[in-house]
Amino acid sequence: MRKETDALGEMLLPDEVYYGIQTERNRQCLDITDDPISNYPPFIMAMAQVKKACAMTNKEIGALAPDKADAIIQACDEMAAGKFNADFPLCIFRGSGTPLNMTTNEVIANRANEILTGHKGSDAVHPNTHVNMCQSSNDVVPTAKGIAVYNELGRVIQSAAHLEAALDAKAREFAGVVKMGRTCLQDAVPITLGQEFSGYAAGIKRNRILLEKERERWNTGVLGATAVGTGMGCMPGFTEHVYKNLSAVCGREIHRDANLFDGLQASDSFIILHAHLLALATVAAKSAFDIRLMGSGPRAGLGDITIPAVQPGSSIMPGKINPVMTEVMILACHRVAGNQAGVGFGAFSGELDLGPSSAVPIRSILNSIDILSRSMVLFADKCVSGITANADRCLHSAERSTSLATMVSALFGYKVGSRIANLAYEQNITCREAAENEHLLSPEAANDLFDLLALTDVKKTEALFAKYASIRNV
Repeated sequence: MRKETDALGEMLLPDEVYYGIQTERNRQCLDITDDPISNYPPFIMAMAQVKKACAMTNKEIGALAPDKADAIIQACDEMAAGKFNADFPLCIFRGSGTPLNMTTNEVIANRANEILTGHKGSDAVHPNTHVNMCQSSNDVVPTAKGIAVYNELGRVIQSAAHLEAALDAKAREFAGVVKMGRTCLQDAVPITLGQEFSGYAAGIKRNRILLEKERERWNTGVLGATAVGTGMGCMPGFTEHVYKNLSAVCGREIHRDANLFDGLQASDSFIILHAHLLALATVAAKSAFDIRLMGSGPRAGLGDITIPAVQPGSSIMPGKINPVMTEVMILACHRVAGNQAGVGFGAFSGELDLGPSSAVPIRSILNSIDILSRSMVLFADKCVSGITANADRCLHSAERSTSLATMVSALFGYKVGSRIANLAYEQNITCREAAENEHLLSPEAANDLFDLLALTDVKKTEALFAKYASIRNV
């Protein structure tokens, strides 16, 4: 065991841990859930990147001795690589940013001391004096959140592109599969299965592009603001150099927020960001709901498609196939919808010169990104890519739709069209057969006007109306 001291006294800590006395105090008083910060490596990595940029800057401006700076930088690199994730035992619902910042400072300081002296402690590098030089929890943690968000958004954007590609491939594969269109779960006019899937792919693509644009907004930080935005505590030259170093560490251009006071106070950006994630989840869930419904059966459901089986569907009913991957996608989107409430409530709770504790918003955002990223890839690979079309069944259902009387209505008026639809329903025949039985259409005209694949193409439909304009009577 090793002894550490702070303003409240002293405490013994296990030799093997890199966190220090303040972390242990916070761990004990904030033990409200089994969801520690160690579960969020992207956040820890971002904190390490911020601390590394600050150490580089303090070395550059002569505020920090080169040997201390180099040891801190090495410790930061090791932290960013995940070496010390287990040393972040704090509950994610930690209140303000100070507990997280101090855990980061303590872990880096102990490792830097180990590098310089061979043992942990604060003999050479102090967590506050050296690691936290020119910084406050109030500017470090928000900047790290922005970095973590940017990095993680890359995951969900890539996963969305993967699902989009799978849906688009099915749209092309099913381009010639005519099926029943359905509105309000009732028979509608023909559509191709490919057209339906193209709609799903387009929705994912639209929201992917919006997320790509949103990601570019997360390229600012508030380092140099220190506690309340005034920069009190910054050494000369720190603010001028820190963003150059932060950009180098992160591998992308990061600028200082246009207004540091707004940067510390506001959290509306979390709401805007998560709304984009929720919009993506909404489209993904809609496609999963539809695929699940179209794959219902195999005998008593819609049966437009066959969904690949990944597990038995029932503990009691042999032969049942469970569309589990559609359910996984839907449930993941439910979680994202729930996270939206957490983001919103968290963003409302700030006051005066510091924004709210964003522990709940950042947890919700990182959780939504993670669960969406994983579920979209699984849904694409284990469900969408293996879907097959039941083309004959689709065509049979579409041919028997009473809504095909729409063609008759367009040529002879709504009353005539309604009569044909009713006859088809009552006599259990197709609308084409009803129209021929009523001597409204010749067999040749019926062949053209009830060509279901042609009816899914607006230009071909217009050409048919032009061809048979002479029999139009409305």
